[in-house]
Amino acid sequence: MRDSAELTDSPDEQPLQFQLREDGDDGDGLQRRIDHSGDVAAMAWCDARLPATAANIAAATVGVGLAWSLLYVNVSSELMTVPGGSLSSIFMLYVTGTVAGKLIYEILGLPPRFGMLLAGIALQNAGLYTVTGWCSQLVSFIREVSLAVTLINGGLELDANQLRRLSGVVARLTLLPCLAEAATVAVVAYLILPDFSWQWSLVLGFTLSAVSPAILVPSLFQLKRMGYGEVKGVNTLLIAASSLDNIVSICAFRIALVVLFLTGSLTSKITQGLIDVSIGTVAGVIWGFFLIFVPPSPWAVIYKNQETENTNKSQRLDRLITAKRSFLLGAGGFLAMTGSRWCGYPVAGPLACIISAFVAGTGWRWRLKMQTRNNPASSVEENDDDEDLCKGKPVEKVFEYAWTGLQPSVFAFMGTDIKFELLKKFDMVFVGLLVLTFGIAVRINN
Repeated sequence: MRDSAELTDSPDEQPLQFQLREDGDDGDGLQRRIDHSGDVAAMAWCDARLPATAANIAAATVGVGLAWSLLYVNVSSELMTVPGGSLSSIFMLYVTGTVAGKLIYEILGLPPRFGMLLAGIALQNAGLYTVTGWCSQLVSFIREVSLAVTLINGGLELDANQLRRLSGVVARLTLLPCLAEAATVAVVAYLILPDFSWQWSLVLGFTLSAVSPAILVPSLFQLKRMGYGEVKGVNTLLIAASSLDNIVSICAFRIALVVLFLTGSLTSKITQGLIDVSIGTVAGVIWGFFLIFVPPSPWAVIYKNQETENTNKSQRLDRLITAKRSFLLGAGGFLAMTGSRWCGYPVAGPLACIISAFVAGTGWRWRLKMQTRNNPASSVEENDDDEDLCKGKPVEKVFEYAWTGLQPSVFAFMGTDIKFELLKKFDMVFVGLLVLTFGIAVRINN
């Protein structure tokens, strides 16, 4: 036993020595325990910050390589040519946008979307982004899906009680900044841009006055996760105002554009815009109300059997209902976005998308609250392992994950729209920045 004591140098290994003395292990047993202690130390080292970071980078690199290889082997070589291949361009844009967003956030502390935008600008102007044929339709599809996911996220985040309390503020925040910025941009553009009529100036004004939910809503999600603006309903106020601002700008833009190329009466075109809004509102309410009850809630009688008494099976059932709700809400929202344009009512789609999410999310939370109040023992809130389920917002979490995956491509695609070759005239760039500055200044003051 003296030899074994000599092998034990550090105080941390004293429990091992005492255990050996109690059990009377021989030398082989001691060696096995020392080897096990070494394995534990090695695993602990692998979980340290530097090795874990290296392993994370290696996993991402291998994953990108595998994805590229799968595409290269299974897709036409013309699509994967670098540069010039449409599919390879989209793939590089997504990967570069993801990496740039991560670096911008970790190093400079700026929003990741800024890095994704810069990645798109760089690839476009370096000649590494070329999309033609059906891949251009794929890009449009991804943009439509991303906008639908953003609007659904915004609708699920809206709080009915806060919205009711802040309805007057929402109306003012929707109309005043939007109309003031559009009017200011129209006046400034008419005065300083050559050969710009009042009609074109108004079209430009309402184009610039639109607030993009794809930019604002994700930032609000981040602030919400940090705990800001929850008590006073700031998130609900800004999400609702930005969405309605976008709708007002789109409607006014369409009216201004129709007036510019007027083929029918102005009254009929204004009526068309009102019909768009009405269709979107009615369709969103109907679809959202339908989703409150379809599919049935996890505590419905049809699920009551001996199998669901098991906690694990009950949690799987909750996740199955969440998947069904997420699919129906997402597919319905995307159909509203594309179907409304196909039917000739483009404004109705975004409105129906956000209203259906708001109605469905409010209904789900209300049903969960009633179930908890009437039958606490069978409530889904007893699933302590799922915090988001306890909050009654698992569908919201699904769309947050979806947005996380779509975000790099969306903002990188935005960056590809900026082409330096079209900005060769510096005076025109300066005038454009001047118009933007006046419009932003008026919006801030309102």
